[in-house]
This record gives sequence, C-alpha cells and structure tokens, in this order.
Amino acid sequence: MPNSLRWAGAFVRPHRIRLAVCVALSLAGTGVGLVQPWLTKRIVDDGLTGGNARLLVLLTLGMLAAGLVSTLLSGVNRLVYTRASAGVLFAMREHVYGHLQSLPPRFYARWSAGDVLGRLDGDLAEVQRFAVDAPLSALNALLTLAGAVALMALIDPALTLVAFLLLPAQALFLHRTRPWVERNSRALRDAMAALTGFFVQRLSAMKLIQSLGAEGQEADRLATLNRDCLGQLLRQQMVGLVTGGVPGLLGSAGTAAVFLWGGLRVIDGDLSLGALIAFSAYLGRAAGPVQGLLGLIVGAQRARVSLDRVNQLLAEAPAVRPPARPVTPEPGGGALSVDGVVFGYGPDGSGPNGSGLNGPVLDRLCLTVPVGAKVGLLGPSGAGKSTLTDLLHRHYDPEQGRITLDGVDLRDLDPALLRRRVAVLGQDAPLLPGTIADNLRFGLTAAESAALDKDRLAEAVAAAQLAGWIAGLPRGLDTPVGAWASALSGGQRQRIALARCLLRKPELLILDEPVSALDPVAAVRLIADVDRLFAGRTRLVISHRAEALAGCDAVYRLEQGRLFPEPAGTVDRPLREAACASR
Repeated sequence: MPNSLRWAGAFVRPHRIRLAVCVALSLAGTGVGLVQPWLTKRIVDDGLTGGNARLLVLLTLGMLAAGLVSTLLSGVNRLVYTRASAGVLFAMREHVYGHLQSLPPRFYARWSAGDVLGRLDGDLAEVQRFAVDAPLSALNALLTLAGAVALMALIDPALTLVAFLLLPAQALFLHRTRPWVERNSRALRDAMAALTGFFVQRLSAMKLIQSLGAEGQEADRLATLNRDCLGQLLRQQMVGLVTGGVPGLLGSAGTAAVFLWGGLRVIDGDLSLGALIAFSAYLGRAAGPVQGLLGLIVGAQRARVSLDRVNQLLAEAPAVRPPARPVTPEPGGGALSVDGVVFGYGPDGSGPNGSGLNGPVLDRLCLTVPVGAKVGLLGPSGAGKSTLTDLLHRHYDPEQGRITLDGVDLRDLDPALLRRRVAVLGQDAPLLPGTIADNLRFGLTAAESAALDKDRLAEAVAAAQLAGWIAGLPRGLDTPVGAWASALSGGQRQRIALARCLLRKPELLILDEPVSALDPVAAVRLIADVDRLFAGRTRLVISHRAEALAGCDAVYRLEQGRLFPEPAGTVDRPLREAACASR
C-alpha cells in the first residue's frame, strides 16, 4: 500500500498549486461557515431575548452575507478542484495506457478486454478519488472539526466531551470491518469487469451470434451475469448500510445525549437556550467531518483493492525495452537476416522462455533475405509463423541468436522506428473507428499527417485500386468505417490496409496470410498489386495459398522450429543465399 500511494502521489504533485488553492478556499469557507452558528446564538440571546431590534437586523444581514460568501467560495473551489482532480485521473489513465501499449501480444491473449477496461475506468477512478479527495476531505474535515470543537468547548466543555464520547467506538468498528469491505469490493469489481467483457466480446461477434441462432443463449448468459452483478451490488449496499449505519447510530446516540443533558441544564438555568442552539448547530457542523473522517477508513479499504488491481496491470513487464542508444540506419535498405534464433513461450503463455510449453517454438532458425527479394513461408498451425512475425516487429526479442535489418540488430533499433520500416499486412487488416482518411493516416507523426494532403491520399487509394469504390461513396474519404468496420468486405479492409502501407513506405513488408479472406480471383489481383507497388522492396509472405506465393524467389516450410526448402517446382526460381542451413 505505501508504494502504491507513492505511485499515486506522483500524479498528484504536478497539481499541488491548484490543490493548495482548494485548501485555502476550503479554509476560508470553513471560517465563514463557523461564523453562522455564533451569529445564531447572538440573534437568540442578544437580539430576540434582549429585545434589540436593530441588532437583530444587523445580525440577520450578517448571516445572509456569510451565506453568500460561503456559496461563492464553494463554487470557485469546485471549479479549481474539478480541474485538478480530472488532471490527476487523466494522467493516471495515460500512464497505464502507455504501459499497456508496451505489452506484448500474449498479454492480450491472456487478459480479457473487460477486465482491463474495468481497471482503466472504475479502479483508476477509485484510486484518483482516494489520492485527491481523501487528503482534501481529511484536511477540510479536520479544519472544520477543530473549529467546531473549539467553539463547542468555548460554549460548554463538559457537553463537548459527551458529544464525542462514542467516537473511539465508531473508529474501532470500521477498522474491524476492513476484511469484509475489501472482499466485497473486489468481488463487485470482478463482476462488473465480467459484464463489461461480455459486451466487448459479444458486440464484435454479433453477426456470428445471429448466424448461429444463439440469441437466446446469449440472453441467458447476460441474465446470469446481471444476476451475479446484482448480487454483488446488494452485498455492497449491505456493506455500506452497516459501515455507515452503525457509526451513524452511535453518532445519533451522542447527539441525543447532548440534547438530553443540555436540555435539562437549560431547564435548570445552567445553560442558555441560545447557547444550546448554537452548540447543537456546531455539533451538526462537526457531525459531517466526523462521518467524513470515518468514511475515509472505508474509502481506504476500497482504494486498496483498486490499487492492487491497477498494480496487477503495471506488474506486467514489457517483453522488449528501447535501447539506451538506438542506432538509426540509412534508409533504402531492407536486407533481413535471422541467425540461429531460439524462442519459446513460458508456462503461462506470456513468454519468453526458451523451454516453452513443449520446447522452443523457434529452434536455431536461420533465414537470409536480400534487398528486394520475395520469400514465401509455409507451415502448419502452431509452427511459429506468427511468432516469427512478432520477433520481426520486435514484440519479443530472441533468447538466442539475433535478427538484423540491413546489418543492424533489431535490439539496437528503437521499436517505433523499426515498426515504421517493417510493415505487416495481415489477414485481419484491422481498422479503427473513424473515417477512411483517418485510418489511412493512422500511425503517421503529426508532421507527416499534416503534410499528407488529399492528393497523396488519392494516389495511395488509386494504387490500392480503391478509387472507384470510394468515388461512389457520398462522403468519399470522409466516410466512417464503423466501430468494427463490419460494413466493409474483407477485400475492402485489405486494400485500405494496403494503401496505409504505401503511405508509410516500409523497407520490409510482411504479408501474414494476406489473402485468407479473399476469393481466388481477388487474391491473385491483390498479390499482383502488392508485387507491382512494392517492387524492389523486401517481402516475406506467410501463407498456405498458392496465389499469395506466386512470384516468390524461394519458399520455405517452417516445421519443428526450423526452415526447410520446399521441393523444386514450388517456386518460380531459386534464390541464392536465401537461407542458412539449419544447425
């Protein structure tokens, strides 16, 4: 918990000036608020009882002015606080999201999207509230409480002692409920994450659900998740009722004791009516801070759960680190060399671990592809083709051996620079919400995007043979692709991705099952266009289909972590020095 609080505190410190202003405004507001009960006492004892009409008017106007000043201070305080509080929350989210962007593909295969979203949203908000609200609330509560108690003691010390006699019991009760609060908070977070994950997964697979007639099954599944979530919500409400109700009941008992003993003393003439009214007003002012401070105990327990959940994300280590002194090779190359690479995934699938689950996925793999060559790669499912792609894009680093681009070890290249020079045109061709133009520009720097006018976009679209289709759209390049681009065909998505690759001008293009979603005619056309548009650039084609392997200089089969040349006739012509011998 202390380390987690230091992590949260790092995001609070940049906003300390605004938060100090909030404290100053709270202090001023507290002072104004504490004046009002004292004015009430003067109104009753000196104005009403003393029969002084002029003083009554002045004191009443004073109460009105105090109320107006208090409202203005509260409004300004809220605006300053909102800016600071939102800044802390947004900075936390940006930090965690930046960390998520550094994690390898296997992380996203192991974690559900709903669980990650729940931690980014609800848990970070809970941490932010505790990191910002708790100190401010505690300070404001302590100031208000100190002022109220001081004035209560000034009116009657003995009555003040009676008012807070049960406060230790309230704090002890909340401390004892900590395990119960934490257990229920964690269960509710998990239930909410499961519900979020259900919607994320099912909305993206709605066409499949409809095609299999599984609507009723999915409705039942949602109903089950809703029941689980409702059960946790009800348990959380019960926790809230108990943790709020019992201390509140003890506080009410203290208030009742004040009125009973104070009332008897007013009857006996030991205490004035105005003093009792003012004391009760201050007691009311003190009750809120007391409950707020007690509530911080429960809040700390819930924040602990959220901090633990966020730390589980932050504990996931990136598979690669940027080099301390990255090398910037000269552009215009694209020569690829894979030399004795060994790589495997760990027992939990997160990798890397040379032993892997069943031995290394890649075992002393060697491959050499000269500049401008086109090499095909075959292999059964699970042979390691996608793993090789991940290594070439440096989502992971080899455990043994090395991979070089134009003679430079990929570990010496900044991952962002590498991924600009090595493009992947995959079978999924994912698009993001936004327009066609947005998707074409995606990944470019701000300067590159600003320099990319519509003429260059149109050239890339025409080269990818999308011009006719886009010309028929009412909004052209400004047409939205939809949340999951489900309105587009596989071929349209592939060609948008191809146009995006053209704009990036990569030196090495990896085609990972690029025609799996296309019919044979469309597949032949796409591969022909790729060969034409990327002629002279290095291409590595991973596919089971002959259309994608047409024109390859050599084709290799990946089996048991090694490459083997395909028999003669599989390729159009041999490629000299395409692969080094397996060792």
